[in-house]
Amino acid sequence: MVQSKRNFGVRVATTVVASVLAYGTTPVIAAVDACTQTAQLSGGTTYTTDATGTEQGDENHTLWHDGSGTMQMTNYMHDAAFKATWNNAGDFLAREGFQWNSVAAYTTYGNVTADFNYKTSGVSGTGYSYIGIYGWSESPLVEYYICENGFNGVPGTGALGSGTVLKGTFTIDGSVYDVYTHPQVNKASIQGTTNFTQYWSVRQTPRTCGHISLSEHWAKWASLGMPLGKMYEAKLLIEAGGGQGTFDMTYGLMQTNVPTTALEAPPEAMPEITSAGASFNNGKPGILSLVSLNGEVLRSVLQSGSQQAVVPTNNLPKGLYLLRFQGDNSAPQTRKLLVQ
Repeated sequence: MVQSKRNFGVRVATTVVASVLAYGTTPVIAAVDACTQTAQLSGGTTYTTDATGTEQGDENHTLWHDGSGTMQMTNYMHDAAFKATWNNAGDFLAREGFQWNSVAAYTTYGNVTADFNYKTSGVSGTGYSYIGIYGWSESPLVEYYICENGFNGVPGTGALGSGTVLKGTFTIDGSVYDVYTHPQVNKASIQGTTNFTQYWSVRQTPRTCGHISLSEHWAKWASLGMPLGKMYEAKLLIEAGGGQGTFDMTYGLMQTNVPTTALEAPPEAMPEITSAGASFNNGKPGILSLVSLNGEVLRSVLQSGSQQAVVPTNNLPKGLYLLRFQGDNSAPQTRKLLVQ
């Protein structure tokens, strides 16, 4: 059974406040097929003890274990790519990505994505291992996983622990995921030893490379009564329950405020809304986003249950925008929005 963790010492100062206040300012790297990015990286900085630190901007790494064996993590100045090895290190965990320190809700960061490609060798040890996305939120306190694979394939509910509850199944990025919650009682957390809940999206078919739409998972969870609070972190992860192994993330890229790939309809074909605060009156849970005509997500808010969400349009230049609502298990709805 997985135990909660893991390096809850220094809260690293980052540039996140600027990105919270200035929507859409995060640079977006051109999309590539992560599965073609297999070149071995060289150089980097290596750590051999429990550690956390910042490479560049919001990119942050964490290395942690609870055993007496050895471990190592090498971080490259190449987005979220890293390499890790371990030998009888107990519950071993290495991760790289965004350290947000519970400043704001996930909707503040726009469309959050990850692209990855990795290879492994060795064994996970005691029967559990998780590869994918890992993080925490506060208010409510939640430890969460988006699990793409493990050393022995994706984990079953037995590996998640007793008390695991299946909340639903949905498709994201063309892949089917099972969603679970799991209670943690008197376990270590970013707030010390306490009670909290784990959220899990577990991919039914394991993979070693691809694209993850984090924001879509978070929105699906909310629609299933699994809300997240202020986001502490979101990182690419390898976790292994002991044993001996190597994990080599040859390509790792995490981004916020990622533009949508395409409009669902040309703007001239969409009904128009003129409003100082824009909303969809559909009474469904999902994410309501304000989008520029070139597809950049400028602002997003969570619409929970039947409560109608409103995207503020103050301080925006006058002009035409798009208002997009992405509900649970439904196609996106888009309207033109004229800010006067």
